Amino acid sequence: MENEKISVIVPIYNVEQYLNRCVNSILNQTYQNLEVLLIDDGSPDSCGDICDKYAQTDQRIRVLHKENGGLSDARNAGMELATGAYLAFIDSDDWIDPQMLEILHTTLLEHGADIAECSYRNLYSDITLEESPCTGDVTVGDNIFALEAMLDWHYFKPNAWNKLYKKKVIGNIRYPKGKIHEDEFTTYKIFYQAKKLVYIDFSFYNYDRRRTDSITGEKFSAANLDACQAFRERIDFFEANGIKRLEKKMNDIYCWQVLESAYKCYQYNIGGNKVNELIKQVQRDVAYLEKHKVDPWYLDEFKLLSKGIIKYGVERNAREGKVSLERCIKRK
Repeated sequence: MENEKISVIVPIYNVEQYLNRCVNSILNQTYQNLEVLLIDDGSPDSCGDICDKYAQTDQRIRVLHKENGGLSDARNAGMELATGAYLAFIDSDDWIDPQMLEILHTTLLEHGADIAECSYRNLYSDITLEESPCTGDVTVGDNIFALEAMLDWHYFKPNAWNKLYKKKVIGNIRYPKGKIHEDEFTTYKIFYQAKKLVYIDFSFYNYDRRRTDSITGEKFSAANLDACQAFRERIDFFEANGIKRLEKKMNDIYCWQVLESAYKCYQYNIGGNKVNELIKQVQRDVAYLEKHKVDPWYLDEFKLLSKGIIKYGVERNAREGKVSLERCIKRK
């Protein structure tokens, strides 16, 4: 049926050695009513030519060549082109098992859900690790259940790519251009708009972590502070929508993310505008956290961090015994 078409959006950049594996896994799905949108995000290698060749062999494939705008911009461009009633996102250096889309579609219909999600396997250079026990259990919940599960990193996850969405539940939500951790900025908003979500505990998505030149494979940098911003925006979103039950859990997670990120900035001697903005946000957050639910330890740590990255790093090192007190004093 035409109205049961799934639009599969594949953002593509500099992945010529992985692209065939990804696209073939989509074309070989047991669910065949697909629209495959290959978004060539100004890739400097041969990805554009590979996409065009695929389009000549399968009428379900549509190719968009665009100027480089990043992963978020490519996904957004795919959503604007999509004509299916359902959307799925597949990263071009990953691949999916043959039955993934069919099982997600069937499970979504059986439970009258707006979003269906499966588990995934993490592929490292020396080992493959399942993200979950893969029990086959099916879990159904409403939007608040899914949001809490996401905070607990259980069942529903913030990743864009292991899901099947009704297109209408995404609506006008788009990914933030120019940010990494783009899923953290976006998925919770989509979850909130869903009336029902269903999770099946089988791994059908293959998340390739072996690339060292990918976003997830890169060393920590100031860009990773985008995650702190995403979590802070989530706090504001929860508060604006009256999601009080998750307030403490969300605040604790945000604080943990900020503290770990700030400490890495100290360890790697990372400075600049993003770091300065983070400290300014922490200084504002001290007043916020004093009036909202949060673990008292996090509030104390934020007060320390509000004095600056160096002071926080030195005192944390001293407390954890990672450097001698003499070195701490010298660094002050």
